[in-house]
Amino acid sequence: MALSAKDKERWEEIDSIIAEYKATLKVAEDHEVLKAFAKQQGWDNGPDFGKFKHSLKRIGVNYDQLREDTFAARDAEKAEALADIAHDAPIVYLWAAAVEQDDKAAFAIVSEDRDALWYGNFFDDDRIRVTGDVVTAEQSVADKAVWLASKALAAAGVETGRLELTTTCPHLDEDQLAAAGARLGVAVDVVVDQEDDRAVVMAGEPGYKRWQDNDLEELVLVVDDE
Repeated sequence: MALSAKDKERWEEIDSIIAEYKATLKVAEDHEVLKAFAKQQGWDNGPDFGKFKHSLKRIGVNYDQLREDTFAARDAEKAEALADIAHDAPIVYLWAAAVEQDDKAAFAIVSEDRDALWYGNFFDDDRIRVTGDVVTAEQSVADKAVWLASKALAAAGVETGRLELTTTCPHLDEDQLAAAGARLGVAVDVVVDQEDDRAVVMAGEPGYKRWQDNDLEELVLVVDDE
């Protein structure tokens, strides 16, 4: 589809300004600096912002990658801070697993008492699981467990706490889980125990259970200092 004369003129205008401020834009520390520049120029709208990002690539600046790097750095800082959380902080114990059966994948998260908390088939549009890849399925259910722990802590009125997550999978990306936990105020400790298959067994069961159908506050263990 050919560009209209108006679009061509707008492209040229943006390219010209990008070229003028090239030196400044190339040393931007994070995407927020670039975003503020775009807003200053009046480009903080859909069409113009897209043109802005494309023009940045012409001078070797990848806005989306810089944005991703910025958030990753922030997550790492939060995870590092949470790593020092007191060992007597409120804690949630969860077991998680995924299974592949007949071209279908299912997951389960269970409690210390072996109660099913959340289980069923993965949705086709799961953002982490790759069809047929059991490790990504395990990563997905572990990520769900981190999120569920945050909901439990919130239900108990706790801003930050710990999750001890037991899995039979030794190939989880623990850094990714720590980053996910950091965004939610959850310090994540992963325990690999291939003999403890309580979640694996539950994942293989038919049916489902919604996470909402639980008293999540009961999952939080608060250590009494007295």
